[in-house]
Amino acid sequence: MFGRRKDVVYRTLATKKRAVALHKLSAELETPASTLLMTVKELESDGLVEVFYGKEKASIMVRAKTIEDYM
Repeated sequence: MFGRRKDVVYRTLATKKRAVALHKLSAELETPASTLLMTVKELESDGLVEVFYGKEKASIMVRAKTIEDYM
């Protein structure tokens, strides 16, 4: 089940093509932010997403890496 959740989160981020706030993604996927953060950290360790930490609002931003990032 965890792998399936990672797939859904990555596909959602990849279709957005820009950074998204973790709390907005959490609301969209109807998933608790803590659970989503664990999934995002797994995707980050797999090299599939980038995580940015906001300076002004202390927010966490997430962006999917796509094939264009590697070319």
